[in-house]
Amino acid sequence: MRPQRHSTPRDRRIDRNDYRKLYVQICKQGDPDGPIHWMIAMKYPGSDRCTRLHSTGCMGDRRLDIEYDKRFDSRSVESTHFLGEIRGGDSAIVEEEARKIPLQSCQLWACYLMLRLERRGLLEEGNYNHFMHCYKHSFVEHYGSGLNNVCPVHGH
Repeated sequence: MRPQRHSTPRDRRIDRNDYRKLYVQICKQGDPDGPIHWMIAMKYPGSDRCTRLHSTGCMGDRRLDIEYDKRFDSRSVESTHFLGEIRGGDSAIVEEEARKIPLQSCQLWACYLMLRLERRGLLEEGNYNHFMHCYKHSFVEHYGSGLNNVCPVHGH
């Protein structure tokens, strides 16, 4: 009889050399009364470079930025929080899920990317709940996670 294995994201990883770590990075506040920028960073362990995924721009003029080969320890980042690990091949799924989220404030957008990755089984549950409910957010521009893969703002 074979022992049963857990099906957590960590146990599904095949090759220890082909995985990436996911983080949420919270940037330094430029204006004391302004918002604090959040982004998701994806990098190989030990690398000083990462892929940044974030909602940028201002209300009514948002865009999704996926920036490759960026410095992980950027001077603009105030704190970095580990979210989990994924197989290297799953990085395309992270980008695919990022494109499905309605463009909104960077903080809410990052939380909804965590939620979508939890639902896909790429992150363990709990990250979304922690970052959504333990931080103060502005809900002026709040469009959710993109139900049925349709953005309520842009219709696709």
